[in-house]
Amino acid sequence: MSEARKIEPIEETEELTGFEEVPVFDDASAEMILRRLKMAEDQYDRMAAWYDQQKKVLKDIRDQTRAWAETCLRPYMDMVPTTGKKIRSYDMPGGTLKLAKQDPEYTVNDEELVPWLKANKRNDLIKVTEEARWGELKKEIQIKVLEDGRIGDNNTGEIVPGVTAVEREDKFSIKLK
Repeated sequence: MSEARKIEPIEETEELTGFEEVPVFDDASAEMILRRLKMAEDQYDRMAAWYDQQKKVLKDIRDQTRAWAETCLRPYMDMVPTTGKKIRSYDMPGGTLKLAKQDPEYTVNDEELVPWLKANKRNDLIKVTEEARWGELKKEIQIKVLEDGRIGDNNTGEIVPGVTAVEREDKFSIKLK
């Protein structure tokens, strides 16, 4: 078994909750902030990986225990008096055992079913979806955003109906090395 690193619980401290804006005047002070951010990112990654591992282990234990319990208790259902027809159940102090009759699982092949529906004049059962391919249109026109947010095509001068633009602030990001 590999040696597990002990993960210390994080206590909420002034450092975690009380961030003050630090003036940055040169590369050295900016670099200090980037190092602090990198430390927080690394700690988050370590803790998230540890948490994911623990969650997976616990889920596996739970799933195996449930499968074991179902294997043990399923034959017992046939031995006890149950109520219901489609859903049979047996109440016990620790829980309720249920056995539900399931409908069959259907596999639908639209390439065969749709022509059959058309031949039987059942177009009401055929789903038709129309939607604009905005990404393709955006590549073809030269977009001009008007003051009211409507979109115009600079090549033709035509207003494109059904599309509006909402200006957003520039997005600032930091990429750590």
